[in-house]
Amino acid sequence: MTEAHERPLAEAPALIERLFPVAKLSAESYKERNSGAAQRLTGVGKWWGRKPLVLVRASILGSLLPATDDPQKDVEVFERLLGIDDVSLHERSGLSTAQFTASSTEQRRKDSRPAESFEGPTDWASWMMINDHLGTNAFSLPELIEELGVRRFGTKVRVGDVFAGGGSVPFEAARLGCEVYASDLNPVAALLTWSNQALLCAAPADRKRIEAAQQWVYEEADRQITAWGIEHDEQGRRADAYLWCNEVLDPETGYVVPLSTTWVISARERVVAELVPDPLHRRYDIRVVTGASEAQMQQAKQGTVVAQHLVPPSTPDCPEPQRTLLSRLRARHDHGRGLRQWSKGDLTPAPSDFLQERLYCVRWTQDVREGRRVRSVKSYEAVTPADLERESKCLHLLRERLEVWQHQGCIPDQPIHVGNPRQAYLPGVRGWTHWHHLFTPRQLLIGGLLAEATEASAAAQELLGFAGKVADRGSKFCVWSKLTYTPTATFTSHVLAPVYNWSARGLRLYRSLSLPTSSMSSSALQVELCDARDVRTPCALWITDPPYAEAIPYEDLSEFFLAWYDRRLTHHFPGWYADPKRVLALQGKNAAFNTAMIEVYANLARHMPGNGLQIVMFTHRDVRLWADLAMVMWASGLKVTAAWTVATETENRATGANAVQSTVLLVLRKRGVVETLFDDEVLALMEGEVARQLEDMQRLEEAGLTWSDADRQLATYAAALRVITSHDIDGIDPHRELLKVRAKGEKSPVHRLIEQASQVASRELMPRGLDPSLWRDLGAHERFYLKGLETEQRGEHRSGVYQELSKGFAANAWHDLVREKRGQVACLLTATEMGARSLYTGPLAGTLLRHVLMAVRLTARTAQPSQGLAWLQKEVENFDMQHTKAIILLEYLGKQPLPHWKVDAEAARLLRGTLMNAGV
Repeated sequence: MTEAHERPLAEAPALIERLFPVAKLSAESYKERNSGAAQRLTGVGKWWGRKPLVLVRASILGSLLPATDDPQKDVEVFERLLGIDDVSLHERSGLSTAQFTASSTEQRRKDSRPAESFEGPTDWASWMMINDHLGTNAFSLPELIEELGVRRFGTKVRVGDVFAGGGSVPFEAARLGCEVYASDLNPVAALLTWSNQALLCAAPADRKRIEAAQQWVYEEADRQITAWGIEHDEQGRRADAYLWCNEVLDPETGYVVPLSTTWVISARERVVAELVPDPLHRRYDIRVVTGASEAQMQQAKQGTVVAQHLVPPSTPDCPEPQRTLLSRLRARHDHGRGLRQWSKGDLTPAPSDFLQERLYCVRWTQDVREGRRVRSVKSYEAVTPADLERESKCLHLLRERLEVWQHQGCIPDQPIHVGNPRQAYLPGVRGWTHWHHLFTPRQLLIGGLLAEATEASAAAQELLGFAGKVADRGSKFCVWSKLTYTPTATFTSHVLAPVYNWSARGLRLYRSLSLPTSSMSSSALQVELCDARDVRTPCALWITDPPYAEAIPYEDLSEFFLAWYDRRLTHHFPGWYADPKRVLALQGKNAAFNTAMIEVYANLARHMPGNGLQIVMFTHRDVRLWADLAMVMWASGLKVTAAWTVATETENRATGANAVQSTVLLVLRKRGVVETLFDDEVLALMEGEVARQLEDMQRLEEAGLTWSDADRQLATYAAALRVITSHDIDGIDPHRELLKVRAKGEKSPVHRLIEQASQVASRELMPRGLDPSLWRDLGAHERFYLKGLETEQRGEHRSGVYQELSKGFAANAWHDLVREKRGQVACLLTATEMGARSLYTGPLAGTLLRHVLMAVRLTARTAQPSQGLAWLQKEVENFDMQHTKAIILLEYLGKQPLPHWKVDAEAARLLRGTLMNAGV
């Protein structure tokens, strides 16, 4: 038997190289990410940028399934296997046939279970359809994966990920039955990846042992805390939450002022804190009021910290105190010496420190039986001397155990890496020099107690990650949630930003942090701590999500958790280390970073078969970095065969964040022997490849796939990358180009080629109703703006859509044209909103479109189209040659139906009529 017969799919193109249901996968990925804590891996531990499991599953399946000459059937089989077709969606939704038929696609998906929980088709008919199309004999996803792997690679497929991070790729690959290799330089990432498998894919007996151990740890801690008497009062009630604030001396009034941005504790129960001056002690008593009046609620909303300024409440001898910048007070403290740096032995502030720490409210709980039910009655109360005595006892108990626990690794003792500018503000604005300074004595006592009990349990290794959850939910960074009325996490973002008002948990609230367990089927998983440049394990399919352009400082953030794992990590995992390996971590976007990336991907290319694939998941808005990434892959001996964009990130309108919302999947193969071409030859090939790409997408649309304009733009960009990375280009050395130091605004040759390809593609993406001759003469940002207006008419207002459009048009300064106000949808600036800004320096500076928008603004403001006409005649060079184009632009702007365009659209119509009548 020949090798071809042994591996009938060895040379067959993979399905992901031809088609990918990006619209449905975007919807499912968004649903998965929007489910918050309900995501499977989130409960195991905190990590940033985890990719949706449904996207990982689609990537693996798409890499193994062949692209046949029947794309419609390919789509049907692919979507059935992923559980994203209508048949599977009906099964996932749990709706009756009548309900399902009557509901919209959006409602069906909303009511359904996440696609990542879909275990594959369960009915015989589906598998008959799948096997008939593929020529396989499988009746489960793992069976199909194994058979496809043998048919393509001659053996069961091994999937590798050398940037394992939160473990999405290794976890889902193992769930599909692949052999899996996972590595990461970061020990926190390695622990999470290992824990995902150990906890969620535990054998039934192991799961029972882990769950029993967790219960025992909690009960042991509960027994000890009850014996100590640090959470119970004289009435037998138990505290479950403690609210803290900093205090600072106000030099003007001489009062010590409690700091908080708000004194509302619970809007639902109308609980507030009131500051009452105490002239005798030059401080404020803090009273807690339940059932506050409307006036008290309004008063409590005014905090003592506003925009980083101290705003003291009035006092009898100073009815209107002046506000003072807190940083200025900090610099003047101690006669200009500023902050005292805490020593390793400090657990609380010294009496002379700039910032003091004050407990001001305790929430008490009492269980009350009502028939067969037990209800927990909660009450918020001001702090009493007995409460302060219990805090003192916590400090005393902690000091007794501090040395032993730190030696055992139960609580931190490591110094903060102050050489890193991202963490320099911890000692700089708080004086904290060691990681345990970020926790109150009570938090350290409970954390140490839980760690000690975990080490004595029957599942010490599996429960090691619990320490990270305890630390994340129990530090001086945990603010009081106004929605759940519990302390939030330390990392609500990937920045450790100190706060002036925080909250601490009692043991009862730690119970909800237990690690999840399940017994899902899975293959074995190999996890290593290893530099990606040194990996030696061969894999047929590499799927990686590399750290790129300093998007998230993983090595910095992981130090917070490593402080709690430390010696315990190396004890349970011999051969591992508890160091973030900061020097070796890939970070930045400079020449050294690019060199390291080449070393990584060249190494992975060496350790995959000739018909192997790589998928690189890339999330970044900067088109220049795209060009660099293309050259990295080129220099690594890889060529791009496809690229797909999938919306994977939820939009954070509450914070007005302009984060990247889509992930691009670059599909790559080994380059092999290639031909050397000149620039003009490459450009001609790119034009032909772009045209073929658009034709292919049109045919796939007939097969049932749907594409947005952003999808088409990215696909044409991928077509350009296919040409560039499949050839050598005369005069371009990717290694040299990546190492070259460029002046601001200078573009690499590859960047220029990609922009030229984008221009070719953008001609095919002209908005409906616009004159082709005008479109051909417009610049990148003019095209972006006009196409964006058409996109808005279809109801798209996500900033991610504008990001995607900008890539296709090479409009790097697109965000200057988009309005993103907090709590509102993103949209392009109207003519009136632009005003007179950016006429000569912005992305549209000097263009005909910018002058037309200014003329529309003048017309709308004065109701005199003659004003707009005068502007055009005066400001547009050779306006007699631009007259017709201006009329076409005004006609297009005048047709905008959106409500916020009503005034400007009317002005555009008036100005167009005047311009037509005026002649030249």
